[in-house]
Amino acid sequence: MRTAPRTTPYYWQGEWVDEQEAGRRLGTLGDILPALPGPLDVHDVLAACGRLAALLSDPDSPEYRRLHADLTDPATTGLPAVDAELSLAALASALAPELLVAQLTAELGGTTPHRPAPAPFADGATELWQPIGTLVHIAPRSVAAGGVLSVVEGLLAGNVNVVKTSGTESLFTQHALAALADADPSGRLRGRLVVLRFSSRDTEWLRALCRPADAVVVWGTEEAVEGVARHLPPGCRLVEWGPKISLAYLDRTGARRDGETLRKLARDVLRNGQRTCTSPQVVYVDTADPEALFAEARAVADALSAEAAGFPVFPRETAEQAEITNVVTLAHLEEHLGLTRTFSAPDGSWHVLADTRPGLSASPLFGTVWVKPLPREEIVRVLHPMRRYLQTVGLHAEASSVAPLAAEFFRAGALRVVPLGAMLDSYAGEPHDGQLALQRYSRRVSIAMAG
Repeated sequence: MRTAPRTTPYYWQGEWVDEQEAGRRLGTLGDILPALPGPLDVHDVLAACGRLAALLSDPDSPEYRRLHADLTDPATTGLPAVDAELSLAALASALAPELLVAQLTAELGGTTPHRPAPAPFADGATELWQPIGTLVHIAPRSVAAGGVLSVVEGLLAGNVNVVKTSGTESLFTQHALAALADADPSGRLRGRLVVLRFSSRDTEWLRALCRPADAVVVWGTEEAVEGVARHLPPGCRLVEWGPKISLAYLDRTGARRDGETLRKLARDVLRNGQRTCTSPQVVYVDTADPEALFAEARAVADALSAEAAGFPVFPRETAEQAEITNVVTLAHLEEHLGLTRTFSAPDGSWHVLADTRPGLSASPLFGTVWVKPLPREEIVRVLHPMRRYLQTVGLHAEASSVAPLAAEFFRAGALRVVPLGAMLDSYAGEPHDGQLALQRYSRRVSIAMAG
């Protein structure tokens, strides 16, 4: 595997270059696609993914050690060793060729999506999928493997992929995609990969990155999407993944809920500092009784206290800490009105804010979670106004209630229902925010010529 010193965090079609050279080449991004010798064979992508998956399943391989070091780097990603191991195992699983073939079949109709097939509604016409062209990915800061998997999907669709990672992130994405390119004996993947690391505040570079794009994929907040969207050229497709809010729901079986259930919930809250859109920001309890709500909040706080030592405390910027302080202080003041009750770690590493008002409230993150009442009869009425933002529901319910409750959450706008403890997990080919990625990274074209 090719490696790079930290002074050259720019991977350009198989080469590691410094900032000056990357800046010089930015203006040539639009020249990459026309210079390629021909289309990308999806079987080369599948083979490379299979080889990299095998390397990521071997803790003794240089690729595994390098990526593990990136994930556990305390100055950047800062994951605990066990979470880094789980992330690499999940990435290896997601790269399994048989799963990618299943995704290709489900989303593009098979492993030869670029071959003409009879059009379903016109005699003599054919249709096929084609790459959208140059695909720019603004990679998520909070999920290290997210950018890698987005690029793999871009390659499966046959695109040139240009990736921007955060200026404060490790080189995980660069190293992972370089390893993927090295795993391709045909050498064709390498020519379709450019990975750059810089701050979104560098608008000159961001503008140059977007100028040749046929589509731009943005993972992040509304502000991040808006910041990128203003630089898109006319006709460029904007693919938004986020922002979303996720929640947990505890049904009326609270008396029979064991401690392990709430500890699973606590792990969902603490993993990755709540920085992923699938992390629970609100815990809803199926009750209208304030005392039952406060008792459940105390149990959630006990679970967080029991689990917190196993998770790192992520550094917070001044504005982030100020928001946490303001929200917690206001909730504490409202205790005198009987509206709230607060529970906090002595070191401020987590906070539970019980609030008798059911409206969905965003959390200031970093281990801060609301606990609110929501009788099941009120799910759609309360949550539907926020339907554009709802994503994952971590559900604890009796087996007979799972399907009816899931139906109510889907009516309210949620996109995923999973068990507690699995909110941050996913399966290969799972729809992103209710949509199919490979189709958003492709064009459906047709040929209607006589003969």
